[in-house]
Amino acid sequence: MTSSIAPFPSSSSVHPVLAEVVRSGFTEGSHRGSLVVLAADGSVELALGDPAAPVFPRSSNKPMQAAAILRAGLDLSGERLALAAASHSGEPFHLDLVRTMLAEHGLGAGDLQTPPDLPLDPVEAEAYLAAGGVREPLTMNCSGKHTAMLAVCLRNGWDTATYLDPSHPLQRLVGEVVAEAAGSPARSARSCWRSPARRSAGSRTRCGRTRSTSPVRGGRTPG
Repeated sequence: MTSSIAPFPSSSSVHPVLAEVVRSGFTEGSHRGSLVVLAADGSVELALGDPAAPVFPRSSNKPMQAAAILRAGLDLSGERLALAAASHSGEPFHLDLVRTMLAEHGLGAGDLQTPPDLPLDPVEAEAYLAAGGVREPLTMNCSGKHTAMLAVCLRNGWDTATYLDPSHPLQRLVGEVVAEAAGSPARSARSCWRSPARRSAGSRTRCGRTRSTSPVRGGRTPG
């Protein structure tokens, strides 16, 4: 009888272990992957695995997405720009600003296409639940970015119901900005853009060189 189970890949093709889960001195789990560390000038200081492999940079792409929103003509600065360019932890002042920004453009929480979620910060999530809160699109950590996306769509006369579709004018512009920053073509999956890990890290190195003098109110760091 022939087995249908594929053979385990050779050790030469397996990504290195980057982290281990240890319980009572016993390693019960291992996490493999690729890693790249860049210097401020973009040169590689450390590389493990295959940094050229495509990845979803996820929320670390938000500064580039915010850059696309600015390029499309939305006037953002200070706290509003910070909210559009990062994941918020769901503290009351974050949620209040999302509501304010929505109202400023004649929008409501129902226009957001973020998945319903609790505040990202565990302390805020507990307080939110204790007060009778439920998972909502507004409390999801990406709601600030999505509010800015909706606002810039209104400014340009673009459809707001399809603002996450890869063929939407906003998402096409985001793809151009991500590819420009990474120096490599980017491929889209809804509002996420995929590019090689090495290129993705380089794009954030370039973003990190841009400094702002706008005052930004801080909160607890999510994650």
